[in-house]
Amino acid sequence: MSYRLPPAEVIAIAICDVLREHGPIASQRLFTDFVREKLRYINDEYTVTEERVRKIALQSGLVRVEIATRDTGIKIKGGRCPVCNSRLRRVKNETIYGGTVTLGFKCVSCPLTMGATRRVPTRYTFHEAKPRGPCRQSRHTQHRL
Repeated sequence: MSYRLPPAEVIAIAICDVLREHGPIASQRLFTDFVREKLRYINDEYTVTEERVRKIALQSGLVRVEIATRDTGIKIKGGRCPVCNSRLRRVKNETIYGGTVTLGFKCVSCPLTMGATRRVPTRYTFHEAKPRGPCRQSRHTQHRL
């Protein structure tokens, strides 16, 4: 069976369509299955991996991702983000004696944060970054006399 890899732009469009149709999706596997289904409407040979869908969703900015993690207990000194493979930035604090202490690490491109020990993602929840419909309802204020 032959297959083709779709361009990132086509995947981003499929991601937007899936989130508009289904709303928030609390499983990376289910999200990828919906995106694959949408891609097969475009071309029967298109396929994509869960990791590629997640990375394109984060990079496009069209999706807000909530990441549930668990602590491994292993101390880290930096490295790469397990979600998007970007660089982790140190979160530092200054001590009362003038030195600095590393409190934890934060990814530069996704919402992942961790303390001094490595955290592993366990569940992703995908939301539309800008939900459709009225964002703000008109407020009626009462004036005091």
